[in-house]
Parts: sequence; C-alpha cells; structure tokens
Amino acid sequence: MSRLKTKAGNIEFINPFILASGPPARTGEMIARAFKLGWAGAVTKTICLNYRDMIDVSPRLAKVNNGIKNIELISTRPAGQWVEDIKSLKRDYPDNILIASISAEADNLGAWQELTLMMQDAGADIIELNFSCPHGLPEMGMGTTCSDTPEFAGQIIKSIKQVSKIPVWAKLSPNVSSIKYLAGICVKNGADGITAINTLKGFAGVNIETGKPKLSIAGNTAYGGLSGSIIKPVALKAVSEIASSVNCRVSASGGIASWQDGVEFILLGASTVQLCTEVMLKGFEIIKDLQQGLNNYLLMHNINSVNEIKGLSLKYIKPFSGLDNSAVSTPEINYDKCIKCQKCVRACSDAGYQAITTGKEGFPQINKHNCTGCGLCNIACPVNCIIMDISKNITSNTIV
Repeated sequence: MSRLKTKAGNIEFINPFILASGPPARTGEMIARAFKLGWAGAVTKTICLNYRDMIDVSPRLAKVNNGIKNIELISTRPAGQWVEDIKSLKRDYPDNILIASISAEADNLGAWQELTLMMQDAGADIIELNFSCPHGLPEMGMGTTCSDTPEFAGQIIKSIKQVSKIPVWAKLSPNVSSIKYLAGICVKNGADGITAINTLKGFAGVNIETGKPKLSIAGNTAYGGLSGSIIKPVALKAVSEIASSVNCRVSASGGIASWQDGVEFILLGASTVQLCTEVMLKGFEIIKDLQQGLNNYLLMHNINSVNEIKGLSLKYIKPFSGLDNSAVSTPEINYDKCIKCQKCVRACSDAGYQAITTGKEGFPQINKHNCTGCGLCNIACPVNCIIMDISKNITSNTIV
C-alpha cells in the first residue's frame, strides 16, 4: 500500500491515519498495539507538569445522538513516565510517527518550553500544543484559554520555537469566532502545522423525569466537549478554511469515522487525519478497513499517491456571491421507490413553496412552476426517492 504514504512537511507517514490525542492513546502500551496493527502515527494523551491536579470524575462520558460528550481531563501520568514511553515506542516502531501533545498554563512559557525539551529529547517526532480542551483545563488557565486569546497562542508558539528542533503543531478549538484567523496567528509565530479541530463545547442533556443532568456526578454536571460524527461538518469547514487561507500543514480531526470521511478531509486540504471517538467505540482494528478502503479508492481512480488528491476540492468553495443563481435545480421522483408517505407534501406545504401535491393513486406530484429547488423534499423523504436535478452542474465524474 505504498500509494497511501503521505508527507507533512519533511515527515513521512506510512498512511494518513493517526490516533488523535485522547483515551486510545492513554499509555505507551496502547499506542504500541495500535502501531502494530498499522496506524501510521499517534498523538499522546496530553502531557502536563501539574498532572496531580488532573483528577477525573466518574462517570465522564455520555452518548449524545451520534456522538460522545465528555468531561475527561488530560493525562494523569507524570511527564517522566511519558518520556520513557516515547523512548520505548521510537525504539520499537521507528517508522511510526509519534506526536507528543503537551499543555501548560497560558502564561507559563517556561513550562511549555520544559515540556517541549523533554518530549523532543525523548524522541518525539512532532509536538502538538493543546490549545483547545474546553472543559476543566480553562478553569486552570489551560486548554481552550489559548484559543480564546490568540495573543496567548502566538506567545506560546514563539517561545516554544526558540527551543524546539522538531515540528510544532497547534491543536485549535472550534469554539472561536474565526479559526482561520487563529491559525494565521499561530503560523505567523512559527507553528509548522495546525490540527483542527478539538471538541465542540456541549451539554449532554437533562432527564425530564428527574430534572437531573444526563451525565450526572452525584447529581451535578459540567459543560464538556462533544465529539464524533455529529461534529464532522464543523471540522470540514475549519480544515477547508485553514487549508485555503493559511500556508501550513493541516491535520484533520473531528467526526472522522471511515475512510470515506478521511478522503473528504484530504480533498479539502488535510495531509493527515486523526481519529479518536470511532476508535473508542470500535477499537484499534478499524485501521484495516481505513487502509484497505482508501487504497481501493485510489486504485479505482487510477491515483498513484494520496498526495495527488490533497486539496483538490478547495477550488469548488466560493463566497455566496460567487454561486450561480440563474437556474432552478428541480427535484425528480422515482415512483418505483416512493412509498406514498406524503412527508414531502407536508414539508413543502408547511415549510416550502406549496409545490408538491398528492396526485393520482396517492403519489406526490411536483408543480415545477411553484418549485424553487430548495431541496427540502429531498431531505424529508425517508426512502431517498426524490433527487435534485443537478445534471447541469456535472461536467465530469473523474477527480480532477
């Protein structure tokens, strides 16, 4: 599978798939098992000097739709233990890329430098700066505090680059007004790459029978981070914005659950893709499907290297004013699949343009004079029998 090799700067990965910082990368032993199965790289659970302050609550994970809400803190292990793990991993898996995630208080530049020196001396290939954990850490002046104030992010990176001999990536929070502005500040001050994104700030919900939070710790809860497929659209926007406006390598993270997801992020400019939540749910062995699926995709499209497709889809993203509004894409109904549920009729009547009525034998009928091509009927249909006529926009089915 040599076609899966990709580069981020001068560092080559055997494939684009990396374990993101989080529970699956909690120890060196866990990372070693992942490397053995075929993961190209791993980002350690975030390492800090004040690890004794990192006392987790229980429970700290909750299911939210097709995602996970968590209030888990960063690594509770001493930095010295991580040094030994990194040395061991680089000895046993020299071809795999080990990324050390670190964190300290936003104003403690000395701690950031100390951690950087420890990790690079141990043999880490890349340093990833946790500027983005949204729970627990901000109360300590860490985590997303560094994304909330771009000046902090810039100062930290500038300080780290004074001592770092290896690439430095900044992992950014999506909970900011402009992630591309934040990424620009990071790169301006020396960051070699950007990881986007960390979790979205979220709330697990309330049990309406008791009034208590669904993620309850002795009856109370806290705001936390939302991850999984539910946040993929936010991550796609962040990665594409950064890749198209900031001159740096981008490692995608957020909502990636399949090789198809990985391809989307690579087409939007990512050099590598990081997974955490899907690994938490299904285990390390998903790497086999990720590798095989991506390799088959490249073979099918006669593509010799994953690098050939990086960023190819960015050219299709335009400002709203640059979109063609000269014609209507009208829907077409496949009556062989239609189950006459009338959901499209109700949707168009009560939230659309009254362009769909019930016709002969109970089948929906479209009045193309009223239809504006909004696409609501396509969304409402439970059996996918309504498609939008986009033929006028299609020029080729080949990736170019």
